Amino acid sequence: MATRQPSRSEWQLKSGKWTRSLGSRGARVRLFQKRSGGLFYRAFWVPSRGVDRKCLGTADRAEAERLGKALLGALLKGDEIESSRALPLGTLGYYYRTRSVVYQGLSERVRKEHDARMKILVAFFGKECDVRGLTQEDQIAFVRKRLAGRIFLGTSDEGKERLTAPVRQRSAQADIEVLRAILRWATTYRVREGLRLLDRNPFDGVRLPSRGTNPRRPVATHERFVETRRAIGRLRSEAESDLELRKWLKLELALVLAEATGRRLGSFRQLRWNDIDFKTDTILWRAEADKKRKEWRVPMPQALRDELRSFRVKLGGAFGGLLFPSESDQAIPLRRDVLAKWLQQAEQRAGLKKLDGSLWHAYRRAWATSRKELPTADVAAAGGWSDVATLLRCYQQPDEATMLSVMSHPRKILDRVSGRN
Repeated sequence: MATRQPSRSEWQLKSGKWTRSLGSRGARVRLFQKRSGGLFYRAFWVPSRGVDRKCLGTADRAEAERLGKALLGALLKGDEIESSRALPLGTLGYYYRTRSVVYQGLSERVRKEHDARMKILVAFFGKECDVRGLTQEDQIAFVRKRLAGRIFLGTSDEGKERLTAPVRQRSAQADIEVLRAILRWATTYRVREGLRLLDRNPFDGVRLPSRGTNPRRPVATHERFVETRRAIGRLRSEAESDLELRKWLKLELALVLAEATGRRLGSFRQLRWNDIDFKTDTILWRAEADKKRKEWRVPMPQALRDELRSFRVKLGGAFGGLLFPSESDQAIPLRRDVLAKWLQQAEQRAGLKKLDGSLWHAYRRAWATSRKELPTADVAAAGGWSDVATLLRCYQQPDEATMLSVMSHPRKILDRVSGRN
């Protein structure tokens, strides 16, 4: 009589090593030994990350079975992280991208930036790194390596290694800020029965790395604006096709808006002609195009209104639509990199040296700096700053004219004010 073969759900002895599978396809935990009489391991599949293997720390089959069944129960409840008592960095990133309302509320550009910075963090720490054990020393080690560059990001299709380039302090700090934001979110996200994804932020009490003593925040002068616009005019006159002519017209319009409104490139490249109200002389900056997802309606000075009317006639914007549509699809705005490339071409034609670390944003700093004597609240509202502190710290820069005025101030401090009894 033939003997019954044990199923995979029962303990099997193969080459002196015990193995068993618990659960079914889609939610299965495999228990096994790597050597005869050795410790038991468990393995299960984690979406977007692959197989998660870990030693159970016991050579007893009954104990291994108990731990395996407990893990299977947690998996069926969608709580494998609490069961393993670990939170791998790769899994944390997956949870944040798929379940964080904050992340979903970010603009597409900011989400891509977050993803790129998270990729660098995972490349350095490893996707299996348990974030619960991160320390200040880990942060310092990452910053040093990020500044030096050569963090391995993988291999290109041509077989070449992709490595990070050396960066300045601000970029390394921005990477850490993304990691800290995700860790803070994990301490608020509940996974089961009141339990949180992360019970404690490992970076609590750990200071952010410094921004560096000399951050790059160049300001585009008015002379730069005039010379660049003049160069665009020459390029327009040399255009050999209607398509090329429209290209330089769009760039000139973008430059005028950057200089006159102080808005971010991401905001004005998504403007629609219907957002410009020539009856009330206002511009509507829509929330979906704003970095902070805030809507602004700002009065428009007469000089800018006249400029925009002229461009609307030249570009055919009388029937609405985007100010900067893509040539391939009129419903899609021009990409950031396209406008950046065009501006660089115009600056080169003007014989201007590229500003260190900035292109379009230098005009936003110039706009804010030239308005330092005006009420801060009004400058912030007109330029689209939700945080006045950021306006003061990062955008309004010292300039020689203002510093000379400060140095020439005639008032002196006296022991006694004349006329006082």
